[in-house]
Amino acid sequence: MLYAIWLLPLSGGVLLWALGPQIRERAGWIASAIMAVAFVLTLAQFGAAAGSGYGVPLITWIPGFRFGLMLDPLSLVWTLIITGVGFLIHLYSIGYMDGDKAVARFFAYMNFFVFAMLTLVLSDNFAGLLVGWGLVGLASYFLIGFYFDRPSAVAAARKAFVINVVGDVGLLFAIFVMFSVTGSVVYSDVFSNVGLFSPGTLFLMCVAIFVGCAAKSAQVPLHTWLPDAMEGPTPVSALIHAATMVTAGVYLIARCAPLWSASAGARELVGVIGALTALTGAILGIGQWDIKRILAYSTMSQIGYMILGVGVGAYEAGVMHFFTHAFFKAQLFLASGLVIHALAGEQDVRKMGGLRTKLPLAFWAMVTGTLAICGVPGFSGFFSKDLVIYGVLMHGHPILYASAVVTAGITAYYMSRMIFVVFFGTDRTDHSAHPHHGVVPAWVMEAPVAILMVPTVFAGWLAFGGDTSPWARWLAPVFAGAVAPTYTPPLGEFVSTAIVFVVVLIGFGVAYQRYGSAAVASADASRLAQETQRMPAFMTRAFYFDDAIEVLFVKPAVRIGEFFGRYLDPVIIDGIVRDFAYLAQWVGHGVRLVQNGLVRSYAFVVVCFVMVFVAYFAVIGVPR
Repeated sequence: MLYAIWLLPLSGGVLLWALGPQIRERAGWIASAIMAVAFVLTLAQFGAAAGSGYGVPLITWIPGFRFGLMLDPLSLVWTLIITGVGFLIHLYSIGYMDGDKAVARFFAYMNFFVFAMLTLVLSDNFAGLLVGWGLVGLASYFLIGFYFDRPSAVAAARKAFVINVVGDVGLLFAIFVMFSVTGSVVYSDVFSNVGLFSPGTLFLMCVAIFVGCAAKSAQVPLHTWLPDAMEGPTPVSALIHAATMVTAGVYLIARCAPLWSASAGARELVGVIGALTALTGAILGIGQWDIKRILAYSTMSQIGYMILGVGVGAYEAGVMHFFTHAFFKAQLFLASGLVIHALAGEQDVRKMGGLRTKLPLAFWAMVTGTLAICGVPGFSGFFSKDLVIYGVLMHGHPILYASAVVTAGITAYYMSRMIFVVFFGTDRTDHSAHPHHGVVPAWVMEAPVAILMVPTVFAGWLAFGGDTSPWARWLAPVFAGAVAPTYTPPLGEFVSTAIVFVVVLIGFGVAYQRYGSAAVASADASRLAQETQRMPAFMTRAFYFDDAIEVLFVKPAVRIGEFFGRYLDPVIIDGIVRDFAYLAQWVGHGVRLVQNGLVRSYAFVVVCFVMVFVAYFAVIGVPR
């Protein structure tokens, strides 16, 4: 059954790729059916995955390189999201991609991406994980650059692929280190031999692993690919950048909990990067007006929360936030897709307004998703985000705790601003530019959004009860040896929750004052455009991360490439090849002069060499 869960999406991708021209419109239904079967099979494995779970072998190459699949409580959580939320996104895509000429290719890519993610999370060893890691990067390249006739989409796909390859190199280096010390790449072998690593080697290996995590999960400074990846279709944003791919780094750190628990330095590093990413993503979200880019930066910020949680040692909290985030962020992306679909591709929120009556489902989906991501009590994000924030304090990081609290307030501000601008006030849509404005989406687009609203509200209750909650008991076998918090926080959990909620309310209030009150709700697009002009340059230029990468890496790489292309390759490398060719021609010409076909010439040469040999031996004598 585990083999089937793993291979079904691959078979679907191959089938759709091979028979796409014949299948056409049915491609979406076939791909969705495959995902539904995989999800049902995953649910059937719930009991078997409990406790320590189980593994099934694949192949053994050499000692230490034993490949197999493993299903335990941690991998089951990811597999449920990949197949369950993945199924809903596939179903949604049937309506969203309706009429596209390459719909079969799109669903082939989607199924292949799911296979890659399952390879990543179900492998029982680091080598198999690395294979899935690379395949996920390849699949994301296909999906982000799906509209390959758009230069911006091609550039975004290339950027995502290159940055992810940087992470792949870091992960590969870590595998070299662990194999050199333990002689194995199997999880159980590496984790049971943590004591063989010196503190310096362990820290170095954890840093190399985190380089891979930072690239895949868009952590500072390797985050710049994530906003650009919005060039792909909206369902791609929901699948890759909300529920699965960008959380691969969270999974890897949680899976490597024995390594992180043994290295305090690694925990400090990851915690700081996670907090910095959460705060940076939230601040940059303020400067965005593209509805998908707003959600992209909120994804970056929320992944920062997850990395912060699993980094400092609050593993259950970080994984819980992944679980709830998968629902409410997928819902937010799909709901934004309803808006974009109804406005014939418009994504600038400054050109929207007053849509709550025209698109009621999208409105309520965006509202519930926003309440969840902001951590309003009762919604799923409230439980998971507060677990992370208070978990950071319990593990002795008051400064990171304060940063996480501030980030919650900023998140409430820019997310509620989006709600006010898009769904309230006057309609600022240019109807002449959007002749299909007001088109009601198909039910296959609305049904997944409505279904996702249920876990968006209720999924967090699994963590209610602290250490005795169903969530904590489910993951307890995975993190049994994790480092326990020893810091006595100055605040109780209830007081901390109250502080966070007050900060969130302040964010709501500021957003309402600026964009929700009657005085400003009717503002036209020009007034909103002026706000962008008044923003500091460091926000509109995204803290100059792209500029720094351009100066430090891209331009030097281009110049090196130009040097190789202009001088080294044609003059030196090609010159050496040409010189060998000239040498061969010269030798051949000399030999051709001797080979003239005249018997007397050959006899003359033989006589000359005989005379040379005779003279030689006459001088030095015949050897005995």
